[in-house]
Amino acid sequence: MRTLAAAVASGLLFALAFPPLEWVVLLPLALVPWLAALLSERSRGRALLSGVLFGLAYWCASIPWIVYVVTNFGGQKGIMGVICLVLLALILAQWPAVVAWTTVAIAPAGSAWRLAAFPVLWWASEHARSYVYGGFPWNLTGTALYRHPLWIQTAAFWGVYGVGFLAMTTACLLALAVSRPRAGPVLAAAILVGAVGFLGALQVSARPTQADGERPTVRAALLQPNLSQESRLDDARDGETYAVVIGQAREAAAKGAELILLPESSLPTYWDWSETLRRDLMDVASRSRFVIFNDLESVAKDTYYNVARVTGPQGLVGAPYRKVHLVPFGEFVPLPRVFFFVRRIAAAIGEFSAASEPGLLTADPAVIGMSVCYEVCYPLQPWKQTRSGANLLATISNDSWYGRAGAQAQHLAGAVLRAVENRRWLLRAAVTGISAAVDERGRIVAEQPADTAGILYVEARLSSERSAWTRWSFAFSALADTLAAGMLLFGLRRWLGEWRGRRNR
Repeated sequence: MRTLAAAVASGLLFALAFPPLEWVVLLPLALVPWLAALLSERSRGRALLSGVLFGLAYWCASIPWIVYVVTNFGGQKGIMGVICLVLLALILAQWPAVVAWTTVAIAPAGSAWRLAAFPVLWWASEHARSYVYGGFPWNLTGTALYRHPLWIQTAAFWGVYGVGFLAMTTACLLALAVSRPRAGPVLAAAILVGAVGFLGALQVSARPTQADGERPTVRAALLQPNLSQESRLDDARDGETYAVVIGQAREAAAKGAELILLPESSLPTYWDWSETLRRDLMDVASRSRFVIFNDLESVAKDTYYNVARVTGPQGLVGAPYRKVHLVPFGEFVPLPRVFFFVRRIAAAIGEFSAASEPGLLTADPAVIGMSVCYEVCYPLQPWKQTRSGANLLATISNDSWYGRAGAQAQHLAGAVLRAVENRRWLLRAAVTGISAAVDERGRIVAEQPADTAGILYVEARLSSERSAWTRWSFAFSALADTLAAGMLLFGLRRWLGEWRGRRNR
């Protein structure tokens, strides 16, 4: 029972490290009770169950906004919202369950090899969670540090997964110190934290080289009209909604913005449907240079894409960006046989199709790696776009679906790490926030608080630099996956050997 109780406690504490509370000191401390229990655990079955309980506690505590979405916009009663949250948490709990089982299976109780393996297994599990079933790379461990650029600079070397690996390595050293009171593990943890902080400080404080200083810049405006989802779903208020958004765009153009970002779902109509919209957006662009806006692209009967477009004074510029990663429960229902009772929440025309690869938008001199809504949380997408020539990252979002239980800040946290990984500025415009501009070191240089109206003006620097992460891609993650798979197979072989030995007695 000690292992099971420790898992629940660690799951709840781990959730507190993420928004909305952001008690980041818990990031290396939260898992210590569970890790210390796994170190001495003799039962693989209990270890597996402890991972399930950890995942249930963590996910139910960290994403309670699922209940709000399903009940307020999904047409379900409160109990069904809770059921959806628990089902999703159970699906996601498979990853810590596999990690816990493998940790205990690879070595005898008390062996330090268990804690040596855990950070690698954790890395591989977060990498898998980002892609299996379409992926859910929400609240990856490293994103909890999004407001602390000193501690996330290594993401430029091995991505957000490597930042999480460092946090878990620190947690394992502390768990070893708790289980075997010695100074060595504590000293090693202190050296690790000090080294990461020192290297991070060097990166954050580094002055731009001459070449860096000569990079072109773009004067951007990020709009946040703060229009609630309920008001935008009310057809009678379409005129009011349109006037607010276009009014902000005109204000931004009058103040000298060259690139204006309108949030996702902020306009009540579409380019092909409205001559008024085309005229107004081109007029705004004639007084600035470019406007990026969210639109619907229809390419065939029942085939629609959620897209971002660029318009200049003369009309559309280049091909639209088609969204690659659709929002679960918003633009499609994941595992429809499991969630058969949840209708699609998004107020769209038919179900969206997903593009196969992320494209680029051009607003000369900016070549923009665009993301629409939560797909910015996928590390692979901005990586591909940066390698294809993006010198600026941007994302437009509608987070008004999610209420005020932390989703807005959690979403921003995921976006910040993309800037560090690829050493690119990132611009984010959201209907109700949090809109922000993030520099290539992960510093939030401008931010509009959630649920407030405003316009952010920033001078974003364009870059052609390639970070180690951009060059080496997922080499470290591939290594972690390989090692984790080897550990799992070794654990299975060891378990089968013991099982056969018991049968032959």
